[in-house]
Amino acid sequence: MLALGAVAAGAAILGSMLGLGGGVFLVPIFTLFFGIDPKLAVGASAIVVVTNSVVGSSVHLKSGFTNLRLAMLLQVMTATGAIVGAIYGVNANPAVIYVVFGIVLLYAAISMAIPRSNRNVSLGDDSLRLGAVFHDPATKQEMAYVPKRVPQGVGISAGAGILSGMLGVGGGVVMVPVMNLLMGVPVKAAVGTSAFMVGITQVAPSFVYYANGKIDPGVVVPAVIGVFLGGQLGAKLTRKLKAQRLALIFGVVLAYLGIRMIFQGLGIHLLGA
Repeated sequence: MLALGAVAAGAAILGSMLGLGGGVFLVPIFTLFFGIDPKLAVGASAIVVVTNSVVGSSVHLKSGFTNLRLAMLLQVMTATGAIVGAIYGVNANPAVIYVVFGIVLLYAAISMAIPRSNRNVSLGDDSLRLGAVFHDPATKQEMAYVPKRVPQGVGISAGAGILSGMLGVGGGVVMVPVMNLLMGVPVKAAVGTSAFMVGITQVAPSFVYYANGKIDPGVVVPAVIGVFLGGQLGAKLTRKLKAQRLALIFGVVLAYLGIRMIFQGLGIHLLGA
């Protein structure tokens, strides 16, 4: 239980820093290194993501990184997709979950490895009134932006919701790169907005997993305690650090976990697995 709590705390720190909810780190570690059934790991992750969002997003809100109007617009499709994904996930073959999660992790690794800066920030038409401005303590600059390609972002958010419900990752692993690279939202605003969204996205899937007996208190309780310890710390570190400096390291970790998940699903055993 202490080990589960420690891992959850680390996942919460990383998840809060990058707006990923922590599930993208938690599920593969629980399944690969602790031998926890993937469906129980996903169920635990769904609750952990909600907890991490509540703990971490309050700091992002105070920092001004969260774009509430954009979050609520994208949230409609994300939450709907999450319910569909959760219903499928509780009945899916565990091997399918391993492979799909591995592919998602590899996608996240590649997207994080791409240098993300503010070069794509848009200041165009704001007819939808989604524009915002925040102060970046790391660079001591005021960052103003207007999200672009909104229809495409809304469409992709439905797919992110399906993945989040099926895999318990909160959808941030898709939405942070989409908001930053496609919609031109600065990386810290994308992180803050995603951190707010992931908790709402995972509320309904949590009930789906609970109703189907996929919530194990022995896994959930230490994980939630760990998240309380790590969630706010990760959000506070976002204020001081440039997230893109850590992106390459996280990308390597995610790629390693992704490859192991795919091999596990295909029944291929790596050395030391």
